[in-house]
Amino acid sequence: MSFTNLEEDEIYAGYYNGVLVIAATEFGIDYPTKIPERFITTKFGSTIQLHAMHSASGWFAFAVWENKQIKRALSLSPDSGILEDVGEQYDFEKPYWEGKHPAIDPEDQDEGGEEYSFSFHPLELGEKALNCMYGYQLEGCIDDRLFEAEEVPLLRFRRTQNSPWWKFW
Repeated sequence: MSFTNLEEDEIYAGYYNGVLVIAATEFGIDYPTKIPERFITTKFGSTIQLHAMHSASGWFAFAVWENKQIKRALSLSPDSGILEDVGEQYDFEKPYWEGKHPAIDPEDQDEGGEEYSFSFHPLELGEKALNCMYGYQLEGCIDDRLFEAEEVPLLRFRRTQNSPWWKFW
């Protein structure tokens, strides 16, 4: 589960103790509330959660739906700013918005130097979201009590527009 940087024609999936995990390129969108409805109208449970990060651009997004209604959505990057901010902040977010996790150490900040877009780095908030919402992290100072995502296997499926490679005789 630690490697979900998939190709356009792939889907990763796993089912563990009542939790369905799906990774697909459709989830890496700037506006999580605009995810195709087919992913929200599911029979797999009343709570749907989305988490997406892109390290090269510093972008992070997450969203939570309960009973098919959006409860929280956030999407932000240093270059684009806040793309989407819907619903009440979760407790794990608040210290970041309050400036308690600065992106640039104040002691390292040059006077008159360039300011960072946020008081925190979006990817650090993304890692905190992984920790609080799912119980693991990918980078940073990792708590030994968290499970290791590398140990959770996902099946990889390749989508195709062609006829299947199998057939019934």
